[in-house]
Amino acid sequence: MARLNLGTRTQWLPILASIAFTVALTVLLAFGIERASQLRSASAALQGASDLSAQPQFLHSELTLIQRGLETQTYIGDSLHAVANGRVSANRAYQQLTANLAAANLNHDPLIADQQRILGRQWQELDGRLEELEVSHSGELYADTVSGSELTLTGRSLKHQVDQLLSAQAASTKEMTNSLTSLSSALRDVVLRDGRSLRSLLLGGTALAAMLLALVLYYAWRAHRSSALANDAQRQVANILNTVREGLFLIDRDGLIGSAHSESLTALLRVESPAGGTFEDLLRPLVDQKTLQAATRFIGLLWKDKVHEELIESVNPLNQIEVSFARPQGGREMRYLSFSFRRARSASNAVDFLLGVVADITEQVLLQRELDQLRNDNESQATALLQMLQVDPAQMQSFLASADATFRKINAMLTVPGKEQADLRQKLDSVFRELHAIKGEAAALGIGTCAQRIHVIEDVLSKLRLKKELSGDDFVPVVVKLDELMTHTTSLGVIVDRVTASASSGGEKIPTAMPLPTQRPRGVAPSVMSAPPAPPAPPAAPAPGPALEALLRSLTTEVAAASGRTVQLQTVGLDELPVEHATRVKNICVQMIRNAVVHGIESPGDRAAAGKSPTGTIRISFITSPANGLELLIEDDGRGLDYEQILDRALRIGMVDPQHAAQLDRASVLRLIFQPGFSTVETADEHAGRGVGLDLVSTTVRECGGKVGISTSTGRYTRFKVILPMSPTTATAAQSSAA
Repeated sequence: MARLNLGTRTQWLPILASIAFTVALTVLLAFGIERASQLRSASAALQGASDLSAQPQFLHSELTLIQRGLETQTYIGDSLHAVANGRVSANRAYQQLTANLAAANLNHDPLIADQQRILGRQWQELDGRLEELEVSHSGELYADTVSGSELTLTGRSLKHQVDQLLSAQAASTKEMTNSLTSLSSALRDVVLRDGRSLRSLLLGGTALAAMLLALVLYYAWRAHRSSALANDAQRQVANILNTVREGLFLIDRDGLIGSAHSESLTALLRVESPAGGTFEDLLRPLVDQKTLQAATRFIGLLWKDKVHEELIESVNPLNQIEVSFARPQGGREMRYLSFSFRRARSASNAVDFLLGVVADITEQVLLQRELDQLRNDNESQATALLQMLQVDPAQMQSFLASADATFRKINAMLTVPGKEQADLRQKLDSVFRELHAIKGEAAALGIGTCAQRIHVIEDVLSKLRLKKELSGDDFVPVVVKLDELMTHTTSLGVIVDRVTASASSGGEKIPTAMPLPTQRPRGVAPSVMSAPPAPPAPPAAPAPGPALEALLRSLTTEVAAASGRTVQLQTVGLDELPVEHATRVKNICVQMIRNAVVHGIESPGDRAAAGKSPTGTIRISFITSPANGLELLIEDDGRGLDYEQILDRALRIGMVDPQHAAQLDRASVLRLIFQPGFSTVETADEHAGRGVGLDLVSTTVRECGGKVGISTSTGRYTRFKVILPMSPTTATAAQSSAA
């Protein structure tokens, strides 16, 4: 602060000194000009007094010539004219003398004033007589007689006036000459005095001018030196700005960006020159409108003196932003930038500018993501290990084998080319069904890590369903997520193998750290064209009935707990389930149980209010009948299907139009629940709301040539009846049993 004040005083000092010297020199020049004017007037008065001092003698001479001419009767016209002209000239000289004395401001000088007054009185007397002389000489002055020329009466009168005038002038001429001599002497003294004064003023002005010149030269040298230092400092600042990796810039109160900024700013923001533009214009191509408005409000807070900049930094909306830049060779490049701001204060502690700093934090963000991914993988591995310790190894291996087969099937679906919207929609629904089936089995086994990852993929597929137009590129995120899911299931297979090997080796301790399969190098695009190796073939699976019943009971308990329900599962005849239908029935039952718990069974409070037992019941029955084939009944004692709710939902999502809806009978409306994407739940969760479960059931039954029917009663029950075809072996066994 002191250095800044000193610099300010040093800057103003030459200006003040120059002003002082200039004012002094101006005053001296003004006095000099005034004194020179007085000197010029005094000199002119001295010259006038000198000229006027000769007039009395001249007039006396001319009057003497007139007197003698009258006495000798000679021509005196020239002398009369000379006297008249001399009088006029003397009057003019006297008036000029008076004017010069006034201009020289000498009227107040006592000596000069007295001499001027005496001279004026004497001249007035002389001038008066001369004027009378000019008037009285009109007419003939001479007359011719016998004896010669004689003066006329006019001539004699003129001669008398001239004689009197010469007689009176003889005494006044000496007085006038003395007066003019005294006046000239006094004026000479004044001229000498004014000359010395003017010389002193000129010398003083010359000295001041020399001092001013010296001062100007000194400060010019100082300015040159300061300029050199400033240039050196500017060069150093430019070197700093061109060297730092961060983008530095200044923002004024009008939001304009200053001309000084670091070289890195243009490279970081991909702009030519931000100087002179506004910060909003600089930021607009990088962020969305919402972030831009938040950034504008944040910058406005920084201009307020009472706001603590360290505290509000935590709400900086530009602390980390993701931006996309076009590559010169084509495509887009994603970068992460961080903006921070500091106040630049002046000597008065007022905020003059905001210093903006922008840095590329892409490497830090990616590194943090890798660390988070490693941490999540480790946690996922530990979670998966704990989950698998609770799952029968045979069931786990069976699930992994089924998942691998499903992933390969999905892989084949995704690699099938398709450009028509119908083909792309069919691909989307098929992938959705296959993933939903695996998700249900994973949830039934309690393998949450797989269910959660599939749930994320379903989020992507749900967004694709909402798009009006699909393209092949829309499935790229699905491919990436599926690749991660396949890698995870492969790692689960490794863990299962290690657990199985540890158990078979006599109960050795299970290693706490298990290496995952080799990860794909960073930067290499994932591809499901080359799927991970399939896990080893599972051992012979146990009978489907008991294993399926345990799986379904576990699923019922988990979904009921997640949904806040109390549900019991009753099963009949699952031990008679044929092997060829085991997987199919398992998938159907898994989806039906999840659907029944989430959509059908009421909460304990609602059930009590309706006079029902707080515990809901789901009943699954499998019957083998030679007449009807294989019958699978799934029934719950929940709220039943709401005809109006189903129709209203179908209208709102555009599944049917109002004209078509008016023509639908009750059975057709109920069958809408099997359409892909239909669900009466607004928000999807891990167990329901995708509109895939019943679509999967319908597709599974249809693919094997079976049929599915619905019966429901509002507030009482919902029953699904699935008819599956018998194989020849199953039909023969059924007939033998009946016989």
